[in-house]
Amino acid sequence: MKDTDYVVLGLLSESPLTGYQIKRLIDWRFRFFWSESYGQIYPTLKSLNTNGFIEEVSAAAPRNRSQKAYSITPAGMEELRRWLRQPVVRESVRLEILLKMYFSHLVDADAMISHLLEFREKHEKELAAMHLVEKELRSIIDKDPNHAYILRVVDL
Repeated sequence: MKDTDYVVLGLLSESPLTGYQIKRLIDWRFRFFWSESYGQIYPTLKSLNTNGFIEEVSAAAPRNRSQKAYSITPAGMEELRRWLRQPVVRESVRLEILLKMYFSHLVDADAMISHLLEFREKHEKELAAMHLVEKELRSIIDKDPNHAYILRVVDL
């Protein structure tokens, strides 16, 4: 199975969702460290459904249009738990700025300084956004047992 399968199973372990809702949650909750496209999500839903890890449930969509929503099955929950117990495979980070720095001797210093200043500004903005998310999460009285783990992700 692919990482996308586990992202979808994880979100469906919280509540039944449509493909659109899954995409929106990924874009909001995981945007600082993970992304998935509709082109990944919808085939994943079909595959997980075919393999018995999720099942269709009805969901009312805006404008009274019916959409497919999915719920995790016991087999899907067991597969998710199996994956969570597995060791993390080698993580990889791809930062174009580091690649450019490696070869920076081939251009004038001003070009690299500009890239580095832009990089720093972008990441300072992302850090400020994470601090706001953390502040909001800490202000919410939440009885969900997953809340503490969400804050740990934000802290990391």
